[in-house]
Amino acid sequence: MMVSGFMVLGACTTPAPHVPPVSPEGATPAGPFLLDARALFAGCTPVPDSASSRIYQCGDATVWLVERKDVPAARVLTLARARLVERLGEGVVVAEGALPLAERSWPAARFALCDVGDAGLEGPASCRAGGYLVSVAGSLGRQRELGCVAKNNAQPALTRCLELLEYLAAHGNPEGESLDEAALLLPPRLPWRTLAVPEGCQPSLSTSRAGRIRCDDASLVWSVYRPARDEVTARWRDQSVAELRAALPGSSPVEEVACLLEERPSRCMRFTAPSPRGPVVVWTGAMQWDDRALFAACSFLASAEPAFPAVCNGAFSVP
Repeated sequence: MMVSGFMVLGACTTPAPHVPPVSPEGATPAGPFLLDARALFAGCTPVPDSASSRIYQCGDATVWLVERKDVPAARVLTLARARLVERLGEGVVVAEGALPLAERSWPAARFALCDVGDAGLEGPASCRAGGYLVSVAGSLGRQRELGCVAKNNAQPALTRCLELLEYLAAHGNPEGESLDEAALLLPPRLPWRTLAVPEGCQPSLSTSRAGRIRCDDASLVWSVYRPARDEVTARWRDQSVAELRAALPGSSPVEEVACLLEERPSRCMRFTAPSPRGPVVVWTGAMQWDDRALFAACSFLASAEPAFPAVCNGAFSVP
C-alpha cells in the first residue's frame, strides 16, 4: 500500500526528447483539494498511487481510496486485507465487522499490528499501527475500497482516520478528478512541459497534479500543487520521502546532496534500497516554479549512476 510499486525494475535507455511547455490544465488555484475537502485534508500530502486510487499522508494517519469496477462487493475487503498485509506483514491482527459511514453501515475490518496479539486492537501502548478497512458502494456501480492506518494505533490518529473515511465514503476523491484509466492525461505533463514515455514504459497515473511513469527497472513519480509556500513545500518533501522509504524495506539513511531539479539549483534527498536485481537508488526533490511547487522522485538501479535513465525525463541532474 502507500507507495508500493514505486520501485520497479528493467532498462529504459532511450534519451528523453526536448518537448515544449504546456499550460497547466485543470490546476486548482488554491490547492489540490476541492473546496469542501480543504479544511479536512489540510496538511495532507497526496502520494501518487495509480489511475484508480489515491493515498494521502495526513500526519499520523494515512488514508487510501481505490475505485474498483467489475469487483464483487464481497471481494473488496479481501483485496484491502491483502494490500494491508503486503505493507504491515503477516503479524497484523484483523477483526471483521461493520462501520457506520455516510449514513449507512458498511462491511469493514478493524486491524492492529502489536506486540501482544489480539490485545493490540484495543491497547495502543505496544502497537506500531492500527486502523480500518471498509468497502462501500461507489458511483456507476463501482465498489470503493477505503483504508486508513493510524501510527501506533493511537486514539487521536484513529479519530482522524474516521473523519477522513467519512468524507471518502460520502464523496470519493477529495481532489475531484475521475479515478479511471480512461481519465489519464496524455501525454503526461508538468505545468511547464510535457514528459516523454520511453519505449517499454507506461504511465500508471497522469493528471494535471500528479503522475507516475513505470518501466521494468525505473520509475518516475511527481506531484504539483499551488500556491507554493516554502514551509508547505519542505513539509511535503519530507513526508513524501518518509513515505517512499517506508514502502522500501531496508532503505539506507537519507543523504542530502546538491542537485538541479528542473534545471534549478536545489537540495535533493538520495537513498538506496535492496531489490532482487541489486541496489536501487532513489532521488527525490522539491522545488518551486512561480506559484507552483513540484515534488519528484526517480528510482533506478544504482549500477546506472552517475547517469539518470530516460524515464527521469531530465528532471534531475547534478551540478
